[in-house]
Amino acid sequence: MRSLSLSFALASSLALLACGGGIPAASPAGATSTEPSHAGAASSDVKKPGEAKVGDKMNCPVSGEEFVVAADSPSAEVDGKTYYFCCPPCVAKFKADPKKYLH
Repeated sequence: MRSLSLSFALASSLALLACGGGIPAASPAGATSTEPSHAGAASSDVKKPGEAKVGDKMNCPVSGEEFVVAADSPSAEVDGKTYYFCCPPCVAKFKADPKKYLH
């Protein structure tokens, strides 16, 4: 029984550390919602990866989570373009195989 409780506690902890962590990203002044959208959802104010700048709303190229790009958002540069990500683990996945995430 103790190992089952330990397993549950470990699984719960890992779920909280997953990409996004359930903590909304910081929003620029005037933003009305920090709710993430579903991957693939398109909105006229959401910038494409490689075109977004600080203050823009975009979807993470790896997770698809919608977030607002901040000055300290994790990023990587490929072919002269800067790509922003919702969290550091997504940057690591992207850097391991950029072509997988660039359509």
